[in-house]
Amino acid sequence: MRQRKLLFLLAAIACVSGCQKAPEQVWMSTPELDISFDLTDENGNRATSDSFSGRLRLVFFGFASCPDICPVTLQNIGIALKSLGPLAEQVTVLFVSVDPKRDTPDVLKDYTDAFHPSIIGLTGTHDQLSEVTSGFRTTFGYTMTTEDGQELPLSREQYEELPDSANYFPYHSSKVYLIGRKDELLDLIGYGSKPAQIEEKLRIYLD
Repeated sequence: MRQRKLLFLLAAIACVSGCQKAPEQVWMSTPELDISFDLTDENGNRATSDSFSGRLRLVFFGFASCPDICPVTLQNIGIALKSLGPLAEQVTVLFVSVDPKRDTPDVLKDYTDAFHPSIIGLTGTHDQLSEVTSGFRTTFGYTMTTEDGQELPLSREQYEELPDSANYFPYHSSKVYLIGRKDELLDLIGYGSKPAQIEEKLRIYLD
């Protein structure tokens, strides 16, 4: 029953968004994920999936200048963690930025600290982020709006050549992954979930 539920939830990852809507993606194979990663944390240090193994984790992809999905989601997570009190110490939240051009470690630290101290910002090169999102069965990318209002997708090369002040928009998954202490996918939390709903899901797996 749980496997069917996870399979259904993974298919729902197809609904990805940032400021823009991402291309539809549907996964039909097993619900297991590859959650391994090798990234840089908000303090400028190397961080791998092994760094957080054995802990309950919430993993969320986004970017610090996101106007809606990211701040709403992180705010709701932060409220849920505060409601948990001391139990929140068992939870680590990993906010993986898909916009390394703008989201330096310093930017990420200021951003995540505004929501809750348990939220850690991570980022990396385009290749590293592609590996991580592939393992989590999701995607990310960038678009730019032309003067006549058309939205054009940007290639990796185009993104990397742009200045960080350029008017481009990342897109990403709006789902939050609930990862267990044994690195297994426990649940997916959808965009718009209220703090009480997030708290309820976490309490199931807390000691």
